[in-house]
Amino acid sequence: MMSAIATNIPLAQATYSSSSLFLSLKTMKEISYLRPKLLYITLYCILGSAIPYLSIFYSDNLHLTSQQIGFILAIAPFIQSISCPFWTLQVDKYPAWHGRLMAILMLIGGTSIMSLMFIPYLLPNDKSIVTLVLTSTFAIIFAFFGQPVVVLVDSAVLKILGEHKIYYGDQRLWGSVSNAACILFVGYLIGLLGINNAFYLFGISVTAFLCVSSSTTVVNQARNIDDPDEYEPLMSPPNRVKGYYLGYPADGESPHPIDEENNTLRNDTNTDTFASDLRPCDSIASSQVNTIYYSYDHSHLLHPQITTSNVVQDVQEESNMLLEHQTFPSLGLVLSNIPTVDTSLAVLQTIDEHPGLLSQIIFGSPRIYTFLCMALLFGISYSMVAQFLFLFLKNELHIAPTLIGWTGPIGGVTEVGTFYVSRILLKSFSVSSLVLCSHLALICRNAVYMFLVPDYQFTAWIALSMQLLNGFSFALIWCTCVSEVDSIFPDNQRAMGQGILAALFSGLGFGIGCLCGGYFYDTYGSNMLFVISISIACLSMLIFSIGRFIKSR
Repeated sequence: MMSAIATNIPLAQATYSSSSLFLSLKTMKEISYLRPKLLYITLYCILGSAIPYLSIFYSDNLHLTSQQIGFILAIAPFIQSISCPFWTLQVDKYPAWHGRLMAILMLIGGTSIMSLMFIPYLLPNDKSIVTLVLTSTFAIIFAFFGQPVVVLVDSAVLKILGEHKIYYGDQRLWGSVSNAACILFVGYLIGLLGINNAFYLFGISVTAFLCVSSSTTVVNQARNIDDPDEYEPLMSPPNRVKGYYLGYPADGESPHPIDEENNTLRNDTNTDTFASDLRPCDSIASSQVNTIYYSYDHSHLLHPQITTSNVVQDVQEESNMLLEHQTFPSLGLVLSNIPTVDTSLAVLQTIDEHPGLLSQIIFGSPRIYTFLCMALLFGISYSMVAQFLFLFLKNELHIAPTLIGWTGPIGGVTEVGTFYVSRILLKSFSVSSLVLCSHLALICRNAVYMFLVPDYQFTAWIALSMQLLNGFSFALIWCTCVSEVDSIFPDNQRAMGQGILAALFSGLGFGIGCLCGGYFYDTYGSNMLFVISISIACLSMLIFSIGRFIKSR
């Protein structure tokens, strides 16, 4: 990843990057942000309270079958692939509404989840289609309005941090801690007081998030520079477009002339028409100075709209450069370098700008489409078990909710730990080795579940220990896939490649996995669920290996 970035940085920008690198390292421990941390803490309290235990609620309180539960759980992944890009586009267009929109969406989505609690009182012992339709309706509302708030918080935090967005991972880490602690605490609440208490904590968390998000202001972080030359690095040629390049002229227009060797505009360029066609480039300068200008007879100051996709790319590049200069980086810096699934999905909002790019990416070569097919199949195999794990632990192994809650911190620790060492693993092992390792970890976990005996003394602890493999396999496959996207796709296609990866892995993959998992669990039992999941994982490894073999020929 680093070599791809470094080769595109001119000497003047490299000089600028070195100084900014020194300043970033110097101030790494001096900057503290409270509001981003509060956003993440309250958001992941919401996601760690009632949401993980909904499958138990659907089964025990609403008396839905596993197949019906699978249908309801599949709603969120499918709709999320549409809602995340849609709402991200809105906050990018209207940044003044960013905080209030987060509050409004969470209010609507949170109300839909709280409404689930009243269905057993409105329709006691009802197993008819009415319960399924009502539950599905609330699930759709949360998927479209509530779930996208995750990426909106990521976007808000990155924009609030502005030039210091390198600290994004430090803020995000608080969300991981909050989520794990909340899952554990809610498990104890359910075991002692009943599952309705998960909804009470959910409501309290939503209220806290509304207070924080509604008072959050996100504005365009572009600077007002009175003298642009003061910020121009040494040896910078005149007429440079700093941090941006011209691209993709409209139909019927000729491309804007650019001297590619010197990265400057030619003298015959019409300065009145080219500004609207500026596109962000992959340079550290655009990360550090969120203002662009060009110079002819005098300087003109431009204030571009800062989009989520551009900011996400910037923080990846900056953290990548810092990681190259640190032997033992902070955990927050490592997390800044790894995009979340939700922020990757948000990039799909730009797909209409390049209609031919989608087919070009997916069908570019056997290596690419076998890689993407592997990501899809892994998502199916993983979600088939993950979405029904709590039901399996409670109904099949008879593990108490107070112990089930430990799945949160156990899986979270290994997931974050794997993220931390992922860079070392990617340097020490090949992509093929890491992909196969993540598949084998998933297969091993499922195989162990098949042979666990209910009510046995050590069954609960063995089942919980399998969450170590769960967190490891998920984090390893995601880090490896993101790294592979960076190596396969050229600079101008990486963001879209990550968006397609997230849509296949978390969107289509998780959605199909929920449907298939519910069907096999309901019809054939848990052992068949694990067998099918293992079979799909084996097929995923086979297809990926074939793609690698074709490449080597």
